[in-house]
Amino acid sequence: MWWWILIWALLVLIALAYLATRAWGVWGQFKELTAEVGHSSRTVAALQAETDRLGERPPPPTPDIFGDPRQLRRERDATRASLKQQRRARLAARRPSWARHLD
Repeated sequence: MWWWILIWALLVLIALAYLATRAWGVWGQFKELTAEVGHSSRTVAALQAETDRLGERPPPPTPDIFGDPRQLRRERDATRASLKQQRRARLAARRPSWARHLD
């Protein structure tokens, strides 16, 4: 009869040891979580300070769907001509000296 009490006591001790190790692991994970939350809150505070320093961004330009098509075409042509001129200047600057135009 005493051996049943010994078996139950041993089972209870093993269960308590198991629960203690699980609780210890949860406590370690909780400490890591609080450290990570602290690090994240410092990062968010730094980002918020940087956002405040930079100020408000202007709203993005609205699409010009209802604009005058002739004006839009002129702007497009001017932009394309400017880009073409810039591209030509870059290509001319990359040419070797013997291939450049002398004028």
